[in-house]
Amino acid sequence: MNRILDIKIANIKGASYNPRAISEERIAALQNSLKTLGVIKPIIIRGEDGTILAGHQRTKSASLLGHETIKGFVLSNVNTTDEVRFNQLHNLSECEVSDRAPRLRVKTKTPVGEFSIVKNKDITIISPGEKNQAVNQISKLILRYGQFANAVINERGEVIISAVYAKAVKLMGLDLWVYTIPRDKEKEAIHFFAQEYGKFSYEHIEKKTFIQSLAQKHRLRGENRSHSTLYEKVVIPSLTKECFVLDFGAGQRDYAKMLTRKGYNVHTLEFFLRKPGQDVIWMEEIERDFARVEKHLATVGQYDVVVCDSVLNSVDSLEAQDAVLATLSALCRSGGKVFWSGIPLKFKRQHIDRKNTFDAKEASAFLDDNGFTGNYRYGEWYFQKYHTRAQVEELNRKYISSSFVLFDRGIVSKGGELYGSSYQVASTNSKQLTEEQYENALRFEFSLPLPAGARHAYADRVIGAYRKSKNF
Repeated sequence: MNRILDIKIANIKGASYNPRAISEERIAALQNSLKTLGVIKPIIIRGEDGTILAGHQRTKSASLLGHETIKGFVLSNVNTTDEVRFNQLHNLSECEVSDRAPRLRVKTKTPVGEFSIVKNKDITIISPGEKNQAVNQISKLILRYGQFANAVINERGEVIISAVYAKAVKLMGLDLWVYTIPRDKEKEAIHFFAQEYGKFSYEHIEKKTFIQSLAQKHRLRGENRSHSTLYEKVVIPSLTKECFVLDFGAGQRDYAKMLTRKGYNVHTLEFFLRKPGQDVIWMEEIERDFARVEKHLATVGQYDVVVCDSVLNSVDSLEAQDAVLATLSALCRSGGKVFWSGIPLKFKRQHIDRKNTFDAKEASAFLDDNGFTGNYRYGEWYFQKYHTRAQVEELNRKYISSSFVLFDRGIVSKGGELYGSSYQVASTNSKQLTEEQYENALRFEFSLPLPAGARHAYADRVIGAYRKSKNF
């Protein structure tokens, strides 16, 4: 069982990827907590180099108060993905005080104002709570690295802080580190740990947009094939074989290929198309796709229909989101149709927080104020963007048109928050932006970053073709 150690603050350092941001006001509040209670929740350190895996703000606050040491767990051989997971889980659920958390009680008496160990047989789960996904992920980390946290109990043996962690330990049959809070500080402890001392923020993390292509789905084929609600419920019923269609962000191009075989005029653009069965961007095929689009714009004009399926939930910044929407409008003729889709924020929150999930494949939602989540996979950061109804409507009015229909799982939505697994928008393009704004968006989208510091070099060519397209 990992021990709780006194660690010299001078010998440890913060992680550059730390996805938490905190204001000076909240730092002051955290310092007040430490002055009142001390460090009753140890931080987590990577033993090999002293990097803080969780507890950056507590360490900063303790240092500002003049502390030379801080309580902590030291873990070894932590892989890079789990480094980030420790940080996110520790801040999201391990310290949480919530009426949705499980309720536990320990039978044995423990020293007040100290850390001690409670035997597993002396821990009782009174109520299971609603945080099973966090329990699942915490359990996996404990299996790999040993215990990395403690619960806080009152003198009656009730777990008042970190009940989610305590439940994971109980279910694994392990003994539990606890800190017993004195009776006269119990209310203050609950008050302090119910506060928000930082928020998830991914703005400072380097974006490698080509990583987002890992989200490309296999549509209409293979054992794990999926179907597009946007295409099947909204786009296809409105198409004719006389119109020219562009699938922007086409992924593996499954629907475009299917429609082409049926005689529809469909072009595709996928800037991070991967070679079949390989983790390599297929530059030659991307160039062929782009050349078709360039020629169409220059000789025929803008498209009658532009489809953008599931791209808006795979952007990695607000700037990228806005550039995508402006580009859809730029490539579609005035009066043409723009179709786009994404994932509702409410669905993401409900899906993660459902009461009874132990699905090991499901990722926790670590949402920032802009509706982004960040997960660390394959040694890289991978982002997802989720929208509220108000955000979807505002974005469409700003970049495409005030004339649109909003769908929830393919059914016309007449009001209320979007809650299904996907939303869809069908809009008549009204050309809301200036030519400068359109060209700036095209330059952003057609010069996206590639591996090894390279970039797509299509911006000048597409802007030239776009200027010609306005003559038709």
